[in-house]
Amino acid sequence: MNMKRNRHVYVVFVFILVNFIVSLPANAALPGPIIRKFNPPTLPPVITLFEQTPLYSTPDDSLNPTAELSPQDVVTTDVEQAWYAKQRGDKVWIKIKTTWAGDLWMHLDSDKIGVVKPIDTNIVLLWSAALYTQPSLSTMTDADLAPQTVHANAIFESPASYLANSYRIETSWLGDMWIVSNPHILTDMEVINQDMDLQTDTLYMEDYDTANRLQRPSDAKLIPPQKVFALEKTQYGIYHVRSQDGDTFWINPDYAQPFGAEKTNESFDLKVETILHLFPTMPFPTFGVLTPQKVTAFEKWTDPQGKWWYHIHTWAGDMWVQSDG
Repeated sequence: MNMKRNRHVYVVFVFILVNFIVSLPANAALPGPIIRKFNPPTLPPVITLFEQTPLYSTPDDSLNPTAELSPQDVVTTDVEQAWYAKQRGDKVWIKIKTTWAGDLWMHLDSDKIGVVKPIDTNIVLLWSAALYTQPSLSTMTDADLAPQTVHANAIFESPASYLANSYRIETSWLGDMWIVSNPHILTDMEVINQDMDLQTDTLYMEDYDTANRLQRPSDAKLIPPQKVFALEKTQYGIYHVRSQDGDTFWINPDYAQPFGAEKTNESFDLKVETILHLFPTMPFPTFGVLTPQKVTAFEKWTDPQGKWWYHIHTWAGDMWVQSDG
């Protein structure tokens, strides 16, 4: 009996489904997979040549070259099909413009397709960095640099994403060299080289982004007020500093206890769930919320917008909260 009943239910379901599909408008279609259109990278209009480069009348390097070009910038006019799909180390046929022989072809390494542009910036090497003679992974030397601040005078702009962060830097013993495909750097650093007073307890950051990676209140290490020597500053206001005992680390003046906080012993009711802030000057890091309850503050501080903040003891340690009124 159960088998017959199940078969009957199945037949009814199929009948309803077929009638639903038949009743759809003629122009209706069931949704299909989302297909994203691939936009191939654009060939740079100008390419920098780093070495003597032979030129050919046709894209065939078994022929004798028509001419050779010394290192220089050249204007591109054409390129072989699907050039962007080449593997690292493959060569690409590119047609360029010449002033004496019209358009000619060159067979260029795929990771040398790009243009060198001058810049004037300081870069912090967060890790040791290998040095290259050209902005190409095939030109790596045996030399490397320990973590330090260097000056960059050029950048290599390439359609190859793995060549991002390729900069020409100045060295004292090898002259200009390249760091290539290196994500462990900070660019646009401002050299400070001056004393800096930390007026209140300040977050000690072993790395420039430590504040973004704090998971627990116990992970936060605060250092007492002191004088440090500021080496450089990122574009986001994070300072690389050296303490009087020679330790180097990072600080952000906003990740610190507020200057001018007043001692208090005020008790008040939190009427809504309230976020616990490590520092009232920054929206993060935060460490949970307090449910509505009575709390007692041992410090208070008013921010530039005139809002009062209260420093209280909590299960997560000493945190700042705002009273709802």
